[in-house]
Amino acid sequence: MARVAVITAPNIGYRNTGMLTVDLAFESLRRRMGGGIDATWYTLHLPQTVPLRAGVRASDLPFRFLPLTEHLDTLRDHDAVVFWGDFLHTRHYLAQDATNRLLDFGIAPDREAARTLLNRTLLLADQPDELLARTLSYGGTILHNTQSDYEDKEYGPLFSRLMTGSRRVWVRDPLSAAKLAHLRGDRTTDYFGSDAALLSRPGDLDHLPGTRWSRDLAEGGAIGVFLGARTPVPEWLPAYCQALSDRFGAPLEWLPWFDRDVPARVGHIPARPGERTVGDLVKVLPRYRLVITDTYHLCVNAWGAGTPVLCVGAPEPRPTTDDDYLTLSDVKKHVFHMAYDATDFYLTTLPDTPEAYERRADRLVHLVEGGGADAVAARIRAHADHSAAAFTETLTSLVR
Repeated sequence: MARVAVITAPNIGYRNTGMLTVDLAFESLRRRMGGGIDATWYTLHLPQTVPLRAGVRASDLPFRFLPLTEHLDTLRDHDAVVFWGDFLHTRHYLAQDATNRLLDFGIAPDREAARTLLNRTLLLADQPDELLARTLSYGGTILHNTQSDYEDKEYGPLFSRLMTGSRRVWVRDPLSAAKLAHLRGDRTTDYFGSDAALLSRPGDLDHLPGTRWSRDLAEGGAIGVFLGARTPVPEWLPAYCQALSDRFGAPLEWLPWFDRDVPARVGHIPARPGERTVGDLVKVLPRYRLVITDTYHLCVNAWGAGTPVLCVGAPEPRPTTDDDYLTLSDVKKHVFHMAYDATDFYLTTLPDTPEAYERRADRLVHLVEGGGADAVAARIRAHADHSAAAFTETLTSLVR
């Protein structure tokens, strides 16, 4: 049995459903590889650092995390190391999200100590070259990295060493892939992988417990709506959602992708009653006629389930400050849709004329009912299957 260390972004309390689907996708891939991989899961701080969200029981999940900060030396005992998903290697993530959480949970006493610890854990600063040579990274992104990041005397050399010394790297967007090709001086290797969550194929997550909450929705019987988590809801959007509901002949239904209060502007959208699990949130996606959301991984998972998405995002680029978490920027949503010729399904929050909204609604209905949305979903699925095959082939070559 080959031993593989899997390093993922921390998901405290399993509050972020999308990040959970990213982690579950590695287990989906491991099962499809035939069970010859013994995975050890690591993250910066454990989900149980805070109480688990409603609808999640740790015993229902196929992994148990170890704190990477306490087990860093055990990485060398594995046949391969896999960084899986997210912004793990970007300077803004290390300086913002990751540092702040280490301070919040008392894992590091100050920012300098936190950055030193992050350099050791996520950039493998103290690890030998031979470990990097059996390290893979899949589904990450360096979308927001800039030249000034590389000129950081601490981050720049460590990032470059990891990216150039790793066996293979697949990033989840084509812009990051272009940056990686520049960095590695290699224009022939395919660095564009899918989002890691897409490596779970339809049906792969059926092992998660579910309830009648997802089973009772008739296929195509509603439009799932989850808004206000990442982008402020513009004043005109609720009426537009209702217009689409009327066009499709399907009622709007609140899809509780995160446990959070429903924003006031969409507070009139009803939620189906009943207790539900995280498994229900995944299993219900293929039953919707359409999903309307501002949340990146809900877009990714819905498209992966074959359900078209109307993705809502603020216009970019916009001014940022040191306090803005670039991991939450709307750019990643827009780039994802651009990569798959799906910008017909991307809706900016900028106001427009009634005639423009009418034309957009006409186009959306035509694409959903005429097969255009199916073509987008098939394109996304084909790319995910292709890059999954390349990843499993490389991982197998490392551990056989």
